[in-house]
Amino acid sequence: MVRILRVLVGVGAFCACTPHAYAPWPPEPVPAPAPVVRTSLPRDVPEPPELPPQRFEPPQHDPRVAARVPPPPRLDELPALSTRGRCVTAGAVPEPKPRPTVPRPVAPYQQQGTSGDAPRHGAAPAGASSKARADVTASRSAASTPAAEPAGRTAPAEHAPPAAAPGSEAESLAYAADGAGFDDEVARSRRTRPAKRERRERAVPLAPAPEPPPPEPMLPEWPPAHEGWGAATFLSNDDSMSLSSPQRVTYAIEHDLPVPREHVRKHEFLQAFTFEAAPVQPGRTFSVLAQLSPSQRKDSTHTLALAARSRAAGHGGRRNLALTLVLDRSGSMRADGRMELLQQGLRRMLAELRPGDLLNVVTFDHRVCVPLQNFVVGRDDPRVLERTIAALRPGGYTNLDAGLRRGYALADASYRPEYGNRVLLVTDALANTGDTNPATLALVADHYDARRIRLSGIGVGREFNDALLDELTEKGRGAYLFLGSAAEVETIFGRRFTSLVETVAEDVHFRLRLPVTLRMAGFHGEEASVSRAAVQAVHVFADTTQLFLVELEAWKDQPRPQDGIMLEIDYLDPETGAPVMESYAIGLNEMGVDDRNVRKGEVLVHFVEALASEAPAIPTSHASARPRESGRCTDVRRELQVLASGLYDPEVDRILRLWDRYCARYPAARPNRKGHGPS
Repeated sequence: MVRILRVLVGVGAFCACTPHAYAPWPPEPVPAPAPVVRTSLPRDVPEPPELPPQRFEPPQHDPRVAARVPPPPRLDELPALSTRGRCVTAGAVPEPKPRPTVPRPVAPYQQQGTSGDAPRHGAAPAGASSKARADVTASRSAASTPAAEPAGRTAPAEHAPPAAAPGSEAESLAYAADGAGFDDEVARSRRTRPAKRERRERAVPLAPAPEPPPPEPMLPEWPPAHEGWGAATFLSNDDSMSLSSPQRVTYAIEHDLPVPREHVRKHEFLQAFTFEAAPVQPGRTFSVLAQLSPSQRKDSTHTLALAARSRAAGHGGRRNLALTLVLDRSGSMRADGRMELLQQGLRRMLAELRPGDLLNVVTFDHRVCVPLQNFVVGRDDPRVLERTIAALRPGGYTNLDAGLRRGYALADASYRPEYGNRVLLVTDALANTGDTNPATLALVADHYDARRIRLSGIGVGREFNDALLDELTEKGRGAYLFLGSAAEVETIFGRRFTSLVETVAEDVHFRLRLPVTLRMAGFHGEEASVSRAAVQAVHVFADTTQLFLVELEAWKDQPRPQDGIMLEIDYLDPETGAPVMESYAIGLNEMGVDDRNVRKGEVLVHFVEALASEAPAIPTSHASARPRESGRCTDVRRELQVLASGLYDPEVDRILRLWDRYCARYPAARPNRKGHGPS
């Protein structure tokens, strides 16, 4: 009984100690904690204001004089015709006397020579004796080392440190610095320093906490300029304005030939196909049409299409021409009917010449011939020119270097400043004798381009040296075309002949200026840089349109309609050499809803990138052009169809047919014997 009472008393005591165990139901509500308020900025600070609109104001443009074509020259003042027709081995005939050049001033460091550098300050001059050099060395060492005090001399008393008081802290520090009793002094300082620090803290009153400074006014949130926002970029689609890549790729696909990867260049596709362009206004050389649309190929980007068009010249609007034809008549021109294509093109070209045009003809194999020199249209008998064309016969090796040098020398000797001076090279570029180094040949073209003699190239036949012609015309900054069939004869030597030989702007630079809310995320051309020196200038021909396709990233994901862009085009006038600047400022809200150039450009880019990914790097046979998998063809065809939806353009339809034709050579995927996937 006593044990039971003790247990009950213990339970009551436990209940009295834990009253929460018997709290009434439901429990009383617990007040929520007060919210934490950040006090770094007052609540009444307004949101940052938006960026002001950024538009570009183009500078004043001086209109071009309308009458550009000079009157035709007097035919009797032009040099006399020469029809020697004698062929000699390359290098045996002396070159024509070139035009005189103004000697360049020599820089001061070049006048001194490599061993004539000026002596540095304090150095012995070159050629001095060993004793003089030793004296200079001694003077340098004396100047660099501090002077020592004479013997028996001490420092003045006013510069001696004061003696430390006995027992002071300074004495203990000096004693410790001497190394004697260092451990004892450290132990003593550890015992005394905390007490001294506590007394100082009690003696010095605490300063009141400073009041926080007032909040600074909120500024607009600007994108960081160092990340490329608002950067001005120089653009170049192609240094030579060539069209060979789309011509040769189309020919290879239609004739079921291999498509090497190095022949696929998308920037040339953007120049070869037609795009909508604005008319060129009187007094200007260019026009610019801009379109902006969300990209269908990459998320969170926008595609800007800038169609730059040059003024048309026409048959009667171009300058007179001093044209030197450098024609390949080597044995390789016999294959695939290349010589017949060359002769057809030259005969078609005769109808495009005007009175006063001057022609030189150079033919080459392992020998160099000049069958015609200083032929003037309208003065000399045209049958002479026709007989020269008919007399071309293939044979011999290919000395391209000798033929090109001879042609440039003739063009330089017959140079006329009021003419358009050009060398037109027609060859398969299969050089096998002489200097065959592409870099050396390109240096020749670069040298004469500085003397205002331009180069255009035409590659003939299915197989020719694409890399060599591309490098030559890049240095000569002229167009490079492909002549593979009779259908191309009318295009090159007929409809596009004026565009091939007439330059309307020289040393052209295109510069795209963006607002601070846009930055470049990609460019589908050949060169792009914020540095002008990193982008090579280009010569632009008459009546051409090139599309600059730029991928843009917008600040906060959406372009602002109140902003604008500007494309600056600076160039040299081909007649006077005067610098000209044309600026085209366009607001984003002025671009409208038409985006056909953007969509067509994306179709071309997608087609070329897919073709380059499937094409072999170095084809050796037709079998090497077969794909790795046929399913890729179906996926690309579907993607091209989505990009081209709503575009009723015959060129876009041709791109789709080319892809179908290219994929027709691919074998369909067949199931293996077990029926589990392709064999």
